[in-house]
Amino acid sequence: MAENKKDDLGTLGKLALIADSVQTLFSGKGTIIFELPKGEYGSVINHFREVDRHHKQFTIDISGTDFVFILNEEKS
Repeated sequence: MAENKKDDLGTLGKLALIADSVQTLFSGKGTIIFELPKGEYGSVINHFREVDRHHKQFTIDISGTDFVFILNEEKS
């Protein structure tokens, strides 16, 4: 059962792992862009309280790596 908890990092935990990997791969600033359909975009935005939900994109910084999330309305 402990193994399941360790493997289930959730969205934010996985983004943190990506940020860590990018920082160890290159010395420059990393920016990662995701174009998401409405359902996934809504799921991600719900993890953050201080994001303006009226825009079609938002950016978060995790340990110096920018993650840009863009609503792709064509794939909704």
